[in-house]
Formats: sequence, structure tokens, C-alpha cells
Amino acid sequence: MIRRYAAVAFLIVAMWSSCAAAQGTTEAQKLFYEANSYYAKGDYAKAAEAYLKILETKLESGNIYYNIGNSFFKMHKLGYAILCYEKARRLMPGDSDLKSNLEYARSLVERTPYEPRLRQILLRVIGRSFAWLNLNDFAIFTALFYLLAAAATALFVWNRLLARKFLAPYIVFMAVFLFTVTSFTVRYIYERAMKQGIVLQKEVACSYEPIDRSATYYTLREGEKVFIMKTREGWRQIKRFDGKAAWVKKETVEAI
Repeated sequence: MIRRYAAVAFLIVAMWSSCAAAQGTTEAQKLFYEANSYYAKGDYAKAAEAYLKILETKLESGNIYYNIGNSFFKMHKLGYAILCYEKARRLMPGDSDLKSNLEYARSLVERTPYEPRLRQILLRVIGRSFAWLNLNDFAIFTALFYLLAAAATALFVWNRLLARKFLAPYIVFMAVFLFTVTSFTVRYIYERAMKQGIVLQKEVACSYEPIDRSATYYTLREGEKVFIMKTREGWRQIKRFDGKAAWVKKETVEAI
């Protein structure tokens, strides 16, 4: 199901920001209705093209990425669909329809068998806490939590009687605070500090070195997620979640 009204509301709000933005938004609205029309007719390629042109107008929305992902999914381009769903998830992580579509698309991925490191598993579990918040909202939530923790600590230092009376709740509160800070830190590292990407082609040979004649280290399949370590001269160095790094052609993996 494509998103019609949520994205329209986004475009209308953006239109009021300035006259220059209004002109760009009018064009974006035109493209949006055009894309919806193509999608309804089953012309998913033209629908995706029109939705992508909206992003070129500098207007970004989770609903637009969601619609692009649906278009690619209809075209059986699983890698591109998952890529767009992942981009949408960063903007609207609590959306239930998006979550369902992303999980279903992931279930179709023929994953390369390997064992992730225990550290990676723990970090991913911690990083998925507060998954209903996008990173910006999570940062605000953590900052407010920090102010409350600082106020509570100052109060306890100032009033010893209060500290003895409410010591147990204070310890629980600080434990939750530390877990929240840890979760935000891990999430920030995963989403901002460490660039992630999605494999776009059916099968990708990952080489030991960034040269055509290099031997294959392992193989990745369409829709799998990897870390992008660096890019140079048409190649990307990527790393699986088990820590094994290799080189792939730049066009085979795109950053989220």
C-alpha cells in the first residue's frame, strides 16, 4: 500500500516555509500525484522514477522512501526495496506498516550463512532499544533524561535524609539512565559514525583486494546489510557483521 495523504501533508507544511520552498514543493506535489497515478496503473518503474525526483527537490520524507520501496518491491528489486525501507525507518521508526513491509522483504533475503560475533549481537540488541524513536528524537529524550538525572543527583547530595529514604528508586533510575545513554551511543555509532549499506545485486563476489583479478573471499546476496568502511576508485571496502572485511564494486552496495 502506498502512502498518499501523509506525504501530501508533509509537502503542504514544507510549502509554507518560504516562497522559494513553495515553488519547489508545488513541483514535488505534482510529481507525487503523478507517481501515485503510475503506481495505481501498475507502472512501478515510472512511479519509482517520479518519487525519486521528489527527493531531488530537497524534500525528504519517510513516506516518500516507503512508497519508493513499495515500487521497487513490486518490480522484484529486493535490494533496492530494502534500501528504501531502511531509509524510511530512520525517519519514521515507529511506523507499523513500514515495519511489516521491511520484515517481509528481509524474510525473502537468501542470507549468507555465517556466525555473527557475540559482541555484535549484543550491540545490535542494545541499539534496537527505543526503536520507536528516530535518532534526533532519541537525542532529545536522552538529553532530558540527563537533566533529570543531574537534578536527582544534586537533590540527593543536598538532602541526605531524602537520599537514605529513596536510595533504591534512585539506583533503579540511574541504572535506566545509564542504559538509555548506552543505547543512544550504540545507535549513534551504527547510524551515523559507521555507515551501513545494502547489497543491490542478486549475488556479489567479495574480494580480498580492490582489483578485478583478486580471489573471492566470500559471497553476499541481494538485500543483505553490511558496514561500508571506505570507498576508493570504484570499489567499496565492506565488513560483514562477523567482522570479516572484503572489497566489492561500488555499484553493488549502496549506503543507507
